[in-house]
Order: sequence, then structure tokens, then C-alpha cells
Amino acid sequence: MDSAAYSAENLAAWQKIGWVTRVPETVGEAKAIIQAVAPEAMTDVDEGYRLCLLGNTYGNIRQRWLLVYSQQAYERECKQLDKREERAKEQAETAWRTLQQRTFQCQADAQAAAAELAATLPWHRPQAQAVPLKKYAKPGRPAKDAVAQIVGWQLSGQLVLNEQAMAEKRQRLGRFMIATNVLDADALPDTKLLALYKEQGSAVERGFRFLKDPLFFADSLFLKSPVRIMAIIMIMGLALLVYALAERQLRRQLAAHNQTIPDQKGLPTQSPTMRRVAQIFEGVDILTIRRRNQVLARHVLNLTALRLRSISLLGPEVHYCYLVDF
Repeated sequence: MDSAAYSAENLAAWQKIGWVTRVPETVGEAKAIIQAVAPEAMTDVDEGYRLCLLGNTYGNIRQRWLLVYSQQAYERECKQLDKREERAKEQAETAWRTLQQRTFQCQADAQAAAAELAATLPWHRPQAQAVPLKKYAKPGRPAKDAVAQIVGWQLSGQLVLNEQAMAEKRQRLGRFMIATNVLDADALPDTKLLALYKEQGSAVERGFRFLKDPLFFADSLFLKSPVRIMAIIMIMGLALLVYALAERQLRRQLAAHNQTIPDQKGLPTQSPTMRRVAQIFEGVDILTIRRRNQVLARHVLNLTALRLRSISLLGPEVHYCYLVDF
């Protein structure tokens, strides 16, 4: 499970079963370890991962904690962090320009406004200087002995990146903590523990992505009755099961027959998603011929060579649905 499941209450209820879950960084000890342990101090394993095994007790439950560092995740998260920093910079510059246009009654007010802005910016700080705004008492060319009077204060300076804050943020990238109550490392080695946790992201959670798809209209569903809520959860679970089984069957058959189908970019792949297969089958229709309320024949239309190849790989049950016989 993911980190949302990790709580003292849940751990107490799971003592009779084996579990693997991610530890959220809201747990202070986990956050401290993630920040403190350098990747160089961890054990290097395959596929760019580094591991560090730790023992711990949380919620009065003994468990194994496994600190994981992923080079791929680090590189991916660094790019995401750079994009976030760039967006934050644009927002900070807009706020800073707006503040520079204000006129303050005194130097202290200007400096206080700069400090207030700095507190709201995550990674940037204004190098603010309060500059007096001077004007002469009369319009036009001033006399030689005229002295300009201070009528207000404005802020001047540049925005700079808070290097320390960025370094601290970057130091935590690519790392996460996994926990399990299986204390025997021989029964569940560290590499197997990592593989078990990764399976949820590649199999279970991916199936729920369609809920966020705007084409699914999930936000239009509203049910009050607990019975109906349970029913729709059951239907969705079964649908995801069929989705996962069909995807596995197609991928296995593609690999076994050394065949491919085009992905969304038109490139050959042996690991398509069922969403991609559904896109391929858009436009398939069934023609039913009736006479005097009696069905004389049914024909499935628009079965191209690619669609027929996909049907042939999915097995006899699917052959029957599309009225084909290979």
C-alpha cells in the first residue's frame, strides 16, 4: 500500500497479516532519516537503486524500514523541481514588481513589506533596499538653493534564489521509505521488498487512472445510498480486474508470437495498455439484419487487419464476441 495507509491504528489492526507500505514523510523520524542518509552510504543494487535497511518501532509495532534511493526518480524529480522553481520565480517577480510600485510613508514600513513578501516566497528572496522618494516643493525647474523633500519610500533591488532552501529540497529527491512487519530478511529480502512495493504502481494503481480522465466524468457520479456506493465500487473493481487480465493476456501473446501493435505515436510496442487497444477499436460497429422481428444475420463491420490481429491474440472468448473464427 501507499503512505496513506500508514498509521498507528492501521498497523495495530494488521498484526496478523504481512504488509508492505510506504512511510509518509509526515512521520518525523522518517523525514529525518531521508534527509540525513547520503546515497553514497547506501548499498548499490540493480536498476539504479540504493538501499539502506533500518529497524524501527512505530505504533508499538516492530518493523523493518528500508530507505530507497532511485537514480531515475532523482533525475525525474529534479526536472520537476526545476519547472516548479521557474514557475515560482515568475510569480515572485510579478509580486516583487507590484511591491516596488508602492509608496510607503516611512523606511520601516517599506522594509516590513519586503520582509512580509519574502516570508511568502518558497525559494526566492528580494535583496530589498528602501530608497527615499524625493520631490521639490514647487513644480518646474528648482531654484539653486532649493532642497528636495522626502515624500515617501520605495523598494529597490533584485530577486535572488535561496540556494540553501533549494539544496535542502534537492537533497530529499529520489528517496522514499518502505516499511514491513516481516522481520525475517531471509523470508523477504530487501530487493524483494522493494519489488513488492513497486508492483502496486505498475499494476494496481495504474488501473485507477481512468478515474481522473475527463472522458470518464467521475465527478458527475453522486450516490447517497451506502448500498449503491458499495455496488458501484464492486462493479468498478470487477471492471479493473477484467482490464488488467485482458492487458496481461494481450502482452503475453504479443511476446509469445513476437508481434507488436502501434502505440499512440505509431511506434511498435509489445506492452500496450488496454486504453490504447480501446482506441484502436473505435469505429467498430455491428450490423443486425432483421425481417419481421426475426434476426436473419449479424455482421461486425470495420474489422481491419490490425483489429483482427488483436482479436486473434485475446483468445476464443473474444473471437466469439466479434463473430470471427480463426
